[in-house]
Amino acid sequence: MPLYRYSALSSTGELVTGALAAQDEATVIARLHDWALIPISAEENAGRLALRAAGGGRHRPIRTADLALLAQQLARLLQAGVPVDRALRLLISVTGRRNVAARLRETLDRLTAGASLADAMQAGEGAFLDSFVSMVRAGEAAGALNPVLVRTADFLARAEAMRQKVISSLVYPVILVVVSIGAVTLVLTVVVPQFEPLFNEAGARLPTSTRVVMAISAFLRAYGWIALPIGLAAAAAWWRFSAVAGVVLWRDRMVLRLPVAGTLVTKLNIGRFCRMLGTLLANGVPAAQALALCGNVVTNRSIASAIFDVADRFKEGEGLSSPLATTGLFPTLSTQLIRIGEETGRLDELLQEISTLYDHDVQRTLDRLLTLLVPTLTVLMGVIIGGIVVSILVAMLAVNNLAG
Repeated sequence: MPLYRYSALSSTGELVTGALAAQDEATVIARLHDWALIPISAEENAGRLALRAAGGGRHRPIRTADLALLAQQLARLLQAGVPVDRALRLLISVTGRRNVAARLRETLDRLTAGASLADAMQAGEGAFLDSFVSMVRAGEAAGALNPVLVRTADFLARAEAMRQKVISSLVYPVILVVVSIGAVTLVLTVVVPQFEPLFNEAGARLPTSTRVVMAISAFLRAYGWIALPIGLAAAAAWWRFSAVAGVVLWRDRMVLRLPVAGTLVTKLNIGRFCRMLGTLLANGVPAAQALALCGNVVTNRSIASAIFDVADRFKEGEGLSSPLATTGLFPTLSTQLIRIGEETGRLDELLQEISTLYDHDVQRTLDRLLTLLVPTLTVLMGVIIGGIVVSILVAMLAVNNLAG
């Protein structure tokens, strides 16, 4: 892939130069526009940088946890006075992740070919998060790469910690549901059929509850095998339609309308948006570019679409708090705090406070839900198993009374 040297003007009128690996000059200009830069020139270097990804596609992205550790280690090496290229070589030698080592080697190759660190990472085609690259670019432009990496590592670590908390909170309920379904299925397909010959020999009319249990048992034994192909087909259809933008947008809108889950998803995404935007602004990334990047990291496409609209209105001079309020997705507290941040010049600090507030709120809500969910699932499983056992006992009593 060709390496282009470019020059452009920032929103403050400063001259920005660097190198970027791209397919052609038009791609370079498009990237510069995405970064809120005004292109002046883009000339191809004599050499070409070969991407080492198999098949030339996008690289497998570095995990957030690995990226946070990488930023932290790189910041410490730079603070110790180690040059960037030597720091990368050290990180390549000590990392235990082959994917990370491979991406760092490619970054080092581009760096030694004349690209800046941000451009070398950007040319990795998805190996590094766009937000991470933008923070590195801002740090290089301001001559403050080390403190920027420290803040970036903190942001990534917090984001990963929140993600792990949500996942760990949901693991036990999921396991409990799977075990409950398995236990009920085992009783219906293995235990209940043992009583069927006894009831057939008695010839008595069974109670309604027993007949329902026996019918369910017979259905599962006859057609239960269909569940696997149906499940696989449903998973394939879900994967196929998850690639359709319109379907994803409709699904995410429906999720936001759910009574409890919708509120949780909204607060989780708003917290992520505020933390990302606050970190980008603190690292010197232009506000318009920062908003566009935040739209890409929000997982709910409905909220992301609203953020992209806000970014467009922000470029037209409408500010940030007013467009966010008109989306109807951001709670009043968050928009009011953002307004105060705009008025006092402390927007990045208040965005971090909003993120912390919503992260804690999400964690408290999850804890309360789990406190209720686990015993509820346990009682529900007990009721189902107990109902099956009672229906069998009632039928056996009826058979004994008929025999007596």
